[in-house]
Amino acid sequence: MKHQGQDLMGRGEAEHRKGCLSSGRRAMRVRRVFPAVAALATVLGTMLVTSPAPAGASSPADQGVTSKTIIAGVPYVNFVALHALGVTINEGSFPDAYTAIANYDNAHGGFDGRKIVLDLSEFDPAVQAQVTSSCSTLTEDDHIFISLSPVYPDCYQQQHDTLVIAGSLPGTLPANVAPDFSLSPPDAAFDPLLLAALNKHGIFKGKKVAIFYGATSDSPEVKTVQSDLKKLHVNVVLTALDSAVATDTVASDQETQTIAQRFQSDGVKVVIGVGGSGSTTWPRAELDNQSTYKPLFIASSESSLVSYVNSAKGANPYLDGVLAGLATPFYNVMWKDPGIQTCVKAVKKAYPSDVINTPPAPTSASFATEPSTYISVIQACQDLALVQKIADAAGKKLTVATFTKAGYGLKNVTLPGTGGPVSFGANQAYATGPATVVTYDPTSKTMVPDTSFSK
Repeated sequence: MKHQGQDLMGRGEAEHRKGCLSSGRRAMRVRRVFPAVAALATVLGTMLVTSPAPAGASSPADQGVTSKTIIAGVPYVNFVALHALGVTINEGSFPDAYTAIANYDNAHGGFDGRKIVLDLSEFDPAVQAQVTSSCSTLTEDDHIFISLSPVYPDCYQQQHDTLVIAGSLPGTLPANVAPDFSLSPPDAAFDPLLLAALNKHGIFKGKKVAIFYGATSDSPEVKTVQSDLKKLHVNVVLTALDSAVATDTVASDQETQTIAQRFQSDGVKVVIGVGGSGSTTWPRAELDNQSTYKPLFIASSESSLVSYVNSAKGANPYLDGVLAGLATPFYNVMWKDPGIQTCVKAVKKAYPSDVINTPPAPTSASFATEPSTYISVIQACQDLALVQKIADAAGKKLTVATFTKAGYGLKNVTLPGTGGPVSFGANQAYATGPATVVTYDPTSKTMVPDTSFSK
């Protein structure tokens, strides 16, 4: 179902938890923090990762923008169609949220004087033909300038030279494609922020530290972490790889046990698990081995750790005290941000019958079960705020080139729900800002903010 060229001045369409897709001991970071994509990735498996971008002629790079308007495509998931696959998440109405907030923005200065015109396109991500047609229709037929939160951003960037905001499942693309501006940095870019926060808090002071990982694919991130720790003057005494085949749990447990014995004999007090492999293999193997060695464990990939926590059966004492980090605050913290509340009020005023629940705290008993209707509002609010910031910085001559340059140039900007100022950088289409340190709560069996870091 497609809704083209909506009137955004009043007649809209009536309509932390971070996840990952795990494969053995490897995990792919999902860019969007919202749980829908995580659940979808789990259900549909590698289709979401390997689905190729549709072939076709590239769209003109500077289409979809005039002196008065910007056309933005919003390809949103038809979750009703996915009920048969077990995806029953209720994240509210994305068309209503985007429309109401766009209307509000247009009425309060717009986007450097332009009004944004939404082109909403509903699709079933389990049907490849709909994935392909949604992208090609928005770019080739409707001539959008930018795509907001597409599940598959590659098609827009590589095939159609179209700008993207907050793509959910990005692939590996050439450097010269249109950028995907996101508030979620990749793990390797977030690692120095997390490690600096931990170091400032004295976590590494006077302690021997070791690095652990479980897949050679995480070697590049290991080198980054080693470099980051060296700059912080942290005493790293050992780096070890569990080289056992990922599917051979017994062999992996045995190798991790040998590594743990080396760490213990060398006086290691802090172990940093790097990548999806290191973040999950260590606590699993320590539990399997019933180890008596319990150093402080830090996971570089919070999303992978959360997947392990959610899939683990029963209590795991080796998770007690584990530390990780988030690039964005938890939803209940985001919700209190004045910018987010402005968006909430705009949606409620435009669509008073829409149910928008308040995000529960991660320790709440209902955290994993109650509807997440606040998600659509937060996503639309942040996406449109980021477009507005970049468009304002780009100025009157708005093209892919000027938008890209302006996006890379954003420094210390405040956006709704980010928890503080964030910055982009030269050829860096992701934002970096404050790190939220999280720890495992054995009562709720979830990752929660570590309040000692806010003191």
